[in-house]
Amino acid sequence: MYTHITTAHEEETTQQDKKKIIGVLFNYSSDVEHDGWKESFVYIYKEGMYIFFNTIIEMIDYLLYGESKMKRAYMEEQEFDELYDSVIDGKFADKLTWTN
Repeated sequence: MYTHITTAHEEETTQQDKKKIIGVLFNYSSDVEHDGWKESFVYIYKEGMYIFFNTIIEMIDYLLYGESKMKRAYMEEQEFDELYDSVIDGKFADKLTWTN
């Protein structure tokens, strides 16, 4: 099963000379024979690292309280760029290692 990822929305913010991008990533299957599927993740990009969250609430909690107990996954920019520019074998979620 091959899938694609695309950016559904992005916004850039700057705080104390540090830039962050907050966005929504959309992952979908174009396999109509198997009823295609879709999933999305919110993310923060800062300093060469993507941080993915399952929900907007978890992302907001992370922004407010830092690295406490919300579920999240990290991915370096280079690895993400390789996945973004290609067709993925399987779901994007399977490429993430979640922590909390």
